[in-house]
Amino acid sequence: MRNVHTIPVMAAMLLAAVSWVAAADSNLGAPGSPAESLEPFLAQAGTNRSELERALREAPTARRDGIRFLIENMPASDLRSLSAEFLLENANLAFDAWEAAAWHDRISKDLFLNDVLPYASLTEEREPWRKGLREKCATLVAGCKTPGEAAQRLNEKIYPLFKVRYSTGRKRPDQSPRETMGSGIATCTGLSILLVDACRAVGVPARIAGTPMWTNMRGNHTWVEVWDDGWHFVGAAEPDPKGLDRGWFVHDAAEAQAQVPEHAIYATSFRRSEVYFPLVWAPEVKSVGAVNVTDRYTAKVTPVAADHVRLLVKVLDRPGGKRAEADLTVTDLGNSSAVQKAKSRGETADLNDFAAFEVVPGGNYRISATQGQQTARREVRVSTNGQEVITLTLAESSVALLPKLPSYRPQPVEKRLSAKDAEALKRALLGYFAAGDEAQAKWKFASRLEKLLRSNEPAVRQAAWEAYRSAPIHTQDQADFDGKRVNFGKYQSPYTVKAVGSRPTNGWALFIAMHGGGNAPKELNDSQWRQMQGYYREHPEAGGYLYVALRAPNDTWNGFYDDYVYPLIDNLIRQFRLFGDIDPNKVFIMGYSHGGYGAFAIGPKIPDHFAAVHASAAAPTDGETTAKTLRNTQFTVMVGELDTAYGRYERDLRFKAEVEKLRGNRDDVYPVSVTVIAGNGHTGLPDRDKIKEMYPAVRNPVPRELTWVMTDSVVTDFFWLQVPHPAKQQEILASCRDNRFVFTANSGVTEATVWFDTRLIDFSQPVDVELNGATKTLKFSPSLKTMCRALLRRGDPELAFSASFTVRKDESSGRLVVRLP
Repeated sequence: MRNVHTIPVMAAMLLAAVSWVAAADSNLGAPGSPAESLEPFLAQAGTNRSELERALREAPTARRDGIRFLIENMPASDLRSLSAEFLLENANLAFDAWEAAAWHDRISKDLFLNDVLPYASLTEEREPWRKGLREKCATLVAGCKTPGEAAQRLNEKIYPLFKVRYSTGRKRPDQSPRETMGSGIATCTGLSILLVDACRAVGVPARIAGTPMWTNMRGNHTWVEVWDDGWHFVGAAEPDPKGLDRGWFVHDAAEAQAQVPEHAIYATSFRRSEVYFPLVWAPEVKSVGAVNVTDRYTAKVTPVAADHVRLLVKVLDRPGGKRAEADLTVTDLGNSSAVQKAKSRGETADLNDFAAFEVVPGGNYRISATQGQQTARREVRVSTNGQEVITLTLAESSVALLPKLPSYRPQPVEKRLSAKDAEALKRALLGYFAAGDEAQAKWKFASRLEKLLRSNEPAVRQAAWEAYRSAPIHTQDQADFDGKRVNFGKYQSPYTVKAVGSRPTNGWALFIAMHGGGNAPKELNDSQWRQMQGYYREHPEAGGYLYVALRAPNDTWNGFYDDYVYPLIDNLIRQFRLFGDIDPNKVFIMGYSHGGYGAFAIGPKIPDHFAAVHASAAAPTDGETTAKTLRNTQFTVMVGELDTAYGRYERDLRFKAEVEKLRGNRDDVYPVSVTVIAGNGHTGLPDRDKIKEMYPAVRNPVPRELTWVMTDSVVTDFFWLQVPHPAKQQEILASCRDNRFVFTANSGVTEATVWFDTRLIDFSQPVDVELNGATKTLKFSPSLKTMCRALLRRGDPELAFSASFTVRKDESSGRLVVRLP
């Protein structure tokens, strides 16, 4: 029964408290007040200042220091964007959880502020996660007496509860809880953010920990630390029934290097710090505070015995396929009774989580993997390295065949010109090519020569090419060819060349090989160039070819993939067409590492130059490489599964997925493949026989379908299309079938020229031209002058077209219209 005599006393006390709070609120802006001392931070908030001040005013007095702590330490972007409602809800729920926790008395106020109260850990989306996670997680930790016990319970329960698993297919590394639970997948960082927030939601101090790169160079990793009378670590979604401070990465962590930023271990701190947490996905961001905790990890783990090394084993379900859970047995071949067993990790485990065995360096071992009826075995001699990774594949299968492109053969000269016609044509053609620009613009060929073109295009094209080659306009190209160098503007690249095998009937094939190195001293790049001069094995049995090892024109990162490279490569190939006696439809380009990046840029930008392109140990460059342009050109990639630096492996997988989406259900377009070499890093790829593999490919200079996405302002020609002013994101889709051109362009394209000849249309019939859906019927005739203009432009007999039309955007209607020459 309530004591009624206490009511007046309680009312008086309540009135006094309310009066004190009101007085405090009224003095927020007074000299020496909390708001005044926060002025440097409030000033950064801009138009959001009022929201922060409101959060300070409306926060309960006993919890106002929490709002103050957040304002003092939050990133500038949060100062400018977070609302009062967001901050108040976050703070009140955090205080509620802390005060209700069974371990409340063990958690200091300072620990609470830095590791329970914060609304975010890294750069994830700011969202109000506390209420939902508290409702879900409070019952899970009911009965737990310590924060460590609660964290273990959450790590065991929340991922199956939320139906979340590890997958590299996640949208982004730093996913928020909403993003992770919505998609059901995350990698180590997203999983760790979810566990940290679940812990904080029930009052357990928790923070992110991680390293930007293991000392074995296998990549980065992120995990969680929780407080229980000291900091302890746990792998997110990797609960261990034996307790905290256990995980697959303990040996890797024990080798961390505190004084080497790349190999140190850090834990996040919301409180501002001179040390920042390195974000692999956003290295420029330095707004996440951190402490260097490396020494705690290197002191925890007993190292592998000095006379042993670690053998790490991974199992794939097929070549380049997914990781598989299999029973592993490692047998010492020198002592068959020495057998170790374990289980390999599947797709839901971290990419760097391997089954581990301690073995003797230099020893011989048999490794067996069994999954159901499938078995894989491998015998290895263990190196003396600290650890070694071995990959076994359960289901061996042949490499998928590339889509088969429509075959192309140059038009044969079935009827030779008479001696009189040939001589007249030669004189006229030589006169045209020797004339200046002004004279060429006014030039008219005799009608009987135009008639020859209409009746015998292949023979006239051959005569035009021979006249172009012998015209006195190639003095510089001849000098460069004799000097084994190629120029464009201020850039020059030397090269070496050797003939392999015998000359084929149609001329030599040409293989251009680009070396590794890049942003390195000249001596190193010269050494890499010398290595490339003999890197690819000779295969004369495949067919005769010229092997050109090209030196990059400089020693920068992008020596082989910048705007000057594409015209330089065009000039190189033009030299060999003019003086090298090559088959223009059998030109190939390839490279390793730095040279592979060159292949990734050059091939998709000017695929009309090549029969096939290959890139090893490289990856596409954002904004420079697009798979869309490879509709008609063979392009192959080889990358090591462990080649994760600069995102190479993941970028190549995304490139592969893009190609498969573009190809759809067709088997005659996008002859592109990505080969992943299991267990391989950046060096030592098995690609030295690529010439034999590539040799059968033949360029088709007149494919029926074109997709041209422009990625620079340099490349103006693409098969039978030309744009005078290319720019990034301009795109053209074009096709030619049954005397009908279909041309679709986006709004960035204001003018383009379409080139063609009898390989694409029948001049005796009308031609339909459809532009962005509107059709016009036209009649065209081949022109000898047009063919000569095409030769001057492209320097390629197979791109010497005899007719053209131009489409331009009409200024009044904004529509593309045809303009005839």
